[in-house]
Amino acid sequence: MLSVLLAKENGERFDLVALSGTSGGAMCATLAWSALISGDGDRGVEAANRLQAFWDDLKADEPFDAALNSWGLFTARLPVVAEISPYAYAPFAQRELTRALRDYARLGDFPADATRSNPFLFVAATEILEGVTKHNSVFRGETITIDQVVASAAIPPVFRAIPIGEKRYWDGLFSHNPPIRVFTDIEPKERRPDEIWIIRINPRKRKTEPTTMPEIIDRRNELSGNLALDQERAFIEKINELIPEMTKLRKYKKIELREIALDEDELERDGFRMDYVSKLDRSPRFIDALIAAGRGAGWAFLAERFAGVTAPVEGDRAGAAASVTPPSSR
Repeated sequence: MLSVLLAKENGERFDLVALSGTSGGAMCATLAWSALISGDGDRGVEAANRLQAFWDDLKADEPFDAALNSWGLFTARLPVVAEISPYAYAPFAQRELTRALRDYARLGDFPADATRSNPFLFVAATEILEGVTKHNSVFRGETITIDQVVASAAIPPVFRAIPIGEKRYWDGLFSHNPPIRVFTDIEPKERRPDEIWIIRINPRKRKTEPTTMPEIIDRRNELSGNLALDQERAFIEKINELIPEMTKLRKYKKIELREIALDEDELERDGFRMDYVSKLDRSPRFIDALIAAGRGAGWAFLAERFAGVTAPVEGDRAGAAASVTPPSSR
């Protein structure tokens, strides 16, 4: 989805102020952001290349890796769940994720200073020892590290808590999913966004009652993630409502909220199971389908938001066909 939004012909339609993300969204936001601040040629193309290369790298496309992936999905979908502490075995997933992010985000190429704030980057994680505070739950691009991005994606019990200094972190799902309230405090005020485009991953609704343990765990996580997001949405909506009435709130700026959602029903019609276990699926066919669905959602959103953008025809979810007019006003 980000590769479509940041494509040169689309990116010229808006000024990108910031990216934020949690878990998989944090990885994608960081990869795109690292390309945007790199200055390498067409930065939209570079962002798309880094995103594609990262997910291609993580695909289970070797015979042994593919067999391991299939076996893991099979056992995870069994009606009996065996809970095993991640401290009982080596942190293979953490090591592999760290390696891939280091290879493709290449954060070591950039100085850790304020020049890394155009655009801003915000990544959420959950500190599990002292709990979530405004000072320990959102990492900024100016000083972001690979370990902090991995911490944002460290969903228990697949991952151990990620140590950062004296603190220990789990997935940002439990704190900010993703962080959007932080956009209201960007300084200077003139750099705050006019709009926030939210890519909602967790569905608001389910058609059937969860009855197996994986289904129950999945729905519990979806509700937790949506609660974190909807609380931040509610804060911004209330500020928007009160700004005209309260002088003290005029330090804030009215910000319009828009949402982009994946069509999980379409993915399921194509034969993919969009359940809790699918979050662990690294099969090439599934990852390619998710990327295609994201691109399709991106084109559909842009076609609705801006005049002159044509969404791809039915069946072309990769978004290869798009027509745009010269840049319009924001």
